Amino acid sequence: MRSVMKRMMVIVMIVAVLTAQMPGKAAVAAKPIMMSLNYSTVLVKVHGKQTLGVSSIAPNGASKAVKYEIANRKVATVSKKGVVKGKKIGVTTIRVTSKKNKKLRKLVKVIVADKVPTKVKMSSSLKMRVAQKKTLKASVSPAKMLKVYKKGSWISTDTETVSVSSKGVLTAHREGTVSVIFTTLNGKRAVCQVTVTADQAAAATATAVPEAANTPVPAQPSSGAAVTSAGAVTR
Repeated sequence: MRSVMKRMMVIVMIVAVLTAQMPGKAAVAAKPIMMSLNYSTVLVKVHGKQTLGVSSIAPNGASKAVKYEIANRKVATVSKKGVVKGKKIGVTTIRVTSKKNKKLRKLVKVIVADKVPTKVKMSSSLKMRVAQKKTLKASVSPAKMLKVYKKGSWISTDTETVSVSSKGVLTAHREGTVSVIFTTLNGKRAVCQVTVTADQAAAATATAVPEAANTPVPAQPSSGAAVTSAGAVTR
């Protein structure tokens, strides 16, 4: 009986060792259901390059593998890694499809131009009060360029503190410091640090002392005393 038990234990140990030495199966990435790209419109110069890619995916850990397909290869080309190359002035589109979810697609507009932004300038810092609105303006160079090429996107690193519209209008919601970023269609960007402080009127109201607190309290009469209408005490 003991010999049988020993043999069984040896077999179990051998199986355990062999199992541990077997290569583990690679984890399969989850199927993506939402996808965001770093550009919705790509502006590239003739013979220039711009890289398109996935900026975020949901759920977390899902596969970011995508397939790029361009409509007009005479205007531009796109590589398997999302590198867009301008060939001649014109407009085309790129379809980006998830390899793990064929129904998950994005369409990107591609503009190939003779001139593209080379520099962006705007205020590096800005102070605001809670509930205040201000407009940021980005200056795109070169100046002599079609307005459509000067367009870009605005984002705030914390929209609960400061939100920004597509036209650069800032709205301060609470105290704090955030970065507001403007990015051109070809990737040039400028950053403004926005600091929000409490509204002065609200702060004054919160710290004001009520008048009632400064009103003296009349002395209470002793036991057995009566107070007349004039305020005198009689016994």
